[in-house]
Amino acid sequence: MAVVFLAKGKDEFKGLWQPNVQLQVEYKGVVNEVLDSSRRPEELRRQIIDGVNRGAALLQRTDPTDAKKQIEGANQTADELLKVMAEENEKRSERTHAAVILLATPPIALLIVGVTIAWIASGFRKSA
Repeated sequence: MAVVFLAKGKDEFKGLWQPNVQLQVEYKGVVNEVLDSSRRPEELRRQIIDGVNRGAALLQRTDPTDAKKQIEGANQTADELLKVMAEENEKRSERTHAAVILLATPPIALLIVGVTIAWIASGFRKSA
């Protein structure tokens, strides 16, 4: 296991101990939020749209036209951010699965070889 770990590097196994993807988002109007992909997509969508609306409310004082555009594009912004988070989680998940399979393959192969050798050896024993 140590050889595989050293050969593949610790980055492949980060998904085993790191939390899900988190994005820090700054909406126009200076509203900062942290989006945690461990939450349900519906909650994240609601959080993003609320952040966009709060940012637009702050922006309304200085630039009403830009604030209106921001509110109209809230769903598109939510879709884009959710897509980015899903892609990052998927990439990390794929790397972790590949690393775990690579880690588990040698011991399983040795077990199969050992059982096969024991089965063959039992065929050569004299019966009573």
